[in-house]
Amino acid sequence: MKTVFVNATFHTMESETDAHRSMTVEDGVIVGFDESADGPNVQTIDLAGAHVFPALIDSHLHMLEAIALASMGEQICNIVNGRVEPHDLAGVEREIRSYAAKSKPGSLLIFSNYVSAAMDEGRLPNRYELDEWADGAPVWIINIDGHSGACSSALLNALELGDVAPDGILSGPAHDANLGKFTDHLASSITPVALAHGIAHFCNQCAAYGIGTVCALEGTDDSERDRMAELTAFLAQRFPLDVRIFPQYMDEEKLEKVLPRMDAKRVGGCMKWELDGSVGSRTAAFSEPYADGSTGSLYFDDNELARTIEGFANRGFMVSAHAIGDAAIDQLVGIFERVPGRHRIDHCEFPSEDAVERVCKLKPFVTVQPGYAWIDKRYLHGYERYLSESQIASQIPLARLAEAGVPLCGSTDAPVQSVDPFLQMRGMREFYVEDQSLSAYEALKTYTVNGGEMLGEKKGVLREGYEASFFTCAENLLEIEPSDLEGMRAQSMWLHGKRYKPLPDGLGAFVRLLTTKPKKI
Repeated sequence: MKTVFVNATFHTMESETDAHRSMTVEDGVIVGFDESADGPNVQTIDLAGAHVFPALIDSHLHMLEAIALASMGEQICNIVNGRVEPHDLAGVEREIRSYAAKSKPGSLLIFSNYVSAAMDEGRLPNRYELDEWADGAPVWIINIDGHSGACSSALLNALELGDVAPDGILSGPAHDANLGKFTDHLASSITPVALAHGIAHFCNQCAAYGIGTVCALEGTDDSERDRMAELTAFLAQRFPLDVRIFPQYMDEEKLEKVLPRMDAKRVGGCMKWELDGSVGSRTAAFSEPYADGSTGSLYFDDNELARTIEGFANRGFMVSAHAIGDAAIDQLVGIFERVPGRHRIDHCEFPSEDAVERVCKLKPFVTVQPGYAWIDKRYLHGYERYLSESQIASQIPLARLAEAGVPLCGSTDAPVQSVDPFLQMRGMREFYVEDQSLSAYEALKTYTVNGGEMLGEKKGVLREGYEASFFTCAENLLEIEPSDLEGMRAQSMWLHGKRYKPLPDGLGAFVRLLTTKPKKI
């Protein structure tokens, strides 16, 4: 049966102005526009004057951690009335005490979106403070920079990390090298009820933002078996959303556990594939020191990294790697220039001028999260604190890369930030380096057209022969002011021609999910 969607403006994303008044769908695929809605075996759906856009694609997030956060914790900081709240350790204490009081005694508590740079004290809480606030429960706090955090004594002892972080605070390599232990402990702590709740919350939240596809960067070489990543892949095959896994492995044995479930050869992301750290933890690899004299360093020897990437590229894998400082970006671009295939640079935040010119020629996929820079400029001032003016000015030149045809792919790095794609688009349109801001159309392309191109799939554009996945909203996203993106939500979500029905919370729904026919991820 054909379905004709009418009474809406269908923005195809073929160009800034290309639009239609109706769209015909059959078997989950777009088969035409502006056709008659009459005839046998045709149903008509009135979209009540909405604006319609292709379903969004988040090109870089960590689904397992996002699901766990939804089931075992919450964001600890938010922007309220123009400032970060809580903004001091006393406020953090209140948040943790309140959440711990509502939780089962001794259960693992996870808090993300901690903004240490916005705290009056300028630091993470130590293990002794967390012990007191959470009444001895195991606590894990994830800092917004994604490369530092803090844990209570109970968690520190369970992970056997007392020698690494005597005060419970981990930063840079000490943090990144031990994430596998956190993941393993998480796997042993999450219950079926919590997992069911987290999955429902994650899928429903994505749909509420108009996200139909997520690129989930999962797994770590640090754990012996990494069963949680295997479980995540198994479950993701049954999600109502389209999930595309990027296994974060260099370990071939672990990769083989996940690869049969995948629709294409992809590898990399963060964890083992991080070439350096972050600005917030002052571990991003720059060619010059930070303002306080500290230096970041490359995590890989050039030859070692080149051999690894070349090995995957020669077997037809798309390789994705995290690089933030100019030294790390230079290292990665130099390798990508020598290997077959088209690959990804994730973050790519402070490239050298030479690297920018080479990226414009090479045209890799560049995965960006400008929402972080938007927040930093207004509330954190971390770049001003740690970087020189010339370093700040070298932030990823969004407009220049887009003009050169480099596909910029929008993403959130959730749960480091929330899955809100509209915050990232606002960050692109009101970019830290103002003359590199994107237009509304180019910003929306990062979450639609470019994501589909990166995946090599017929999605991200409303086009005949492409999948009929789209969302509706009351506003025309191509015309509204950047400030109007705040609080934006989809009115309705449609995946492969069918309206998204929110996943119910509970074990019954979880069991039904397990019986769903699996699809490739």
